[in-house]
Amino acid sequence: MPWYHDGCHGLSVRAGENVPAFDDLMIRGALARGAFACQRIQGLDRALNRELWSLGYVARLETDQPDRPTVLVESAIGR
Repeated sequence: MPWYHDGCHGLSVRAGENVPAFDDLMIRGALARGAFACQRIQGLDRALNRELWSLGYVARLETDQPDRPTVLVESAIGR
């Protein structure tokens, strides 16, 4: 996913096992809106979750690779 802010060369996205493939398009749209709204890595996690929560999903940002963080999307527990 493109996101060229704060020294990054994009975002890798992985979906958890509990995320059905038929929700991919909605999730991609939510991720794009969240990424568009944020230009700093510190606020990206919050921006992505704000968009995903209404769909019943949450995201966790892993910054193992500083130039290409990974977004893990999972189903929100209890929803």
